[in-house]
Amino acid sequence: MKLYNTFSGETEEFQSREAGAVKIFVCGPTVYDSAHLGHARTYLVYDVLVRYLKFNGFVTILIVNITDLDDKVFEKADREGINFKDLAKRYTQEFITSLERLKINSINAFHKASDYLNEIEYQIEYFIKKGYAYQVSGDIFFKVSSFPDYGLLSNQTPHELILRRLNPDPKKRDQRDFLLWRSWIGKHPHFKSKFGIGRPGWHIEDTAISISVFKGGYDIHGGAVDLVFPHHEAEIAQGESFISQHPFVKYWVHTGLLLLEGEKMSKSLGNIISLKDSLDQWGPDVLRLCLLSRHYRETFNLRRNEIKGFESQVTLIRRIVKQIRKRINGFKVDHNNLPLKILFQNHINIFYKSLENDLDIPKAINALIFLLRAVDKDMASVNQDLLNEILKMLTILGLESPSGE
Repeated sequence: MKLYNTFSGETEEFQSREAGAVKIFVCGPTVYDSAHLGHARTYLVYDVLVRYLKFNGFVTILIVNITDLDDKVFEKADREGINFKDLAKRYTQEFITSLERLKINSINAFHKASDYLNEIEYQIEYFIKKGYAYQVSGDIFFKVSSFPDYGLLSNQTPHELILRRLNPDPKKRDQRDFLLWRSWIGKHPHFKSKFGIGRPGWHIEDTAISISVFKGGYDIHGGAVDLVFPHHEAEIAQGESFISQHPFVKYWVHTGLLLLEGEKMSKSLGNIISLKDSLDQWGPDVLRLCLLSRHYRETFNLRRNEIKGFESQVTLIRRIVKQIRKRINGFKVDHNNLPLKILFQNHINIFYKSLENDLDIPKAINALIFLLRAVDKDMASVNQDLLNEILKMLTILGLESPSGE
């Protein structure tokens, strides 16, 4: 199997660190509002990736973090007059429930940032002792100059990074430096630490979770492409500085953005389609086929009127599977020893070769649809082996067909 590695900028042969096992971390949501279709697309891609890895005999561990320590969470909780933990719990549960409804069942665990404050403190203390970080007036910054490879993931030179000037702050020794710990400024929740009262920065939350759970480096880090810089760039600097291992992550696999009618979904534009509402309207199979219909690395410009078009594919899948089952059950003689028809086998081969080639899910789906249409024209050639192959393909795509259909 080959995957595109953002770090190298090349499609590489996939080889896990441990034979037969794959560890994956995917950036989760900031739980201050409902998940939308853009979020769903990202987690669907990694769901199919894990399903395919399992099909090939790998034992997988996929974890997703929950960002519940964030200004957006705190500010919305303030507006609603509730504790930030209650707000985060509400949207965390809605998020997990929506993923379950979408048949995303490959995630082993969700980890809240608020459960890793001790690990965050430990890592920051290590960075300070080793000279990777410094403290100014209660704030703690990671010293980017201590990590020469900073910028390689996003393919930026040190000069280009200086020009980006993210979050300018006179306290910083270098404007490229990023926050590890923010001192308390008299508002929002705050926490005690060896460095004083405050709260962690965004980047350190994910590194604390991933290193704690995986006990070091791991195979794949996922998320949408807009997280490459500065978030994932910062995670590499933190991770490799902490565990003294390169690479911290072997493969950085990013999904393209989902646009709606040509624009990025945002609350200010009022063009967000929530995952929960979409599931109520369309159901999981239609949404899965729709959101997986573009290659995972492409920017997907979704138009609302396109979603309904995938209902016909769902209908075709269910109808053909039901007809094959009915015909097999009606055999008066044993037809199951007949070899698969060459045309059927060709479509099956294309399905798997597509997934092996940088997880080309749209091409794999097309192979499945062509196979079902060919079967529809030649129902006399079906047997149990063909049904088994189709059910395997559906399982990998998360379109499992109930036994009665």
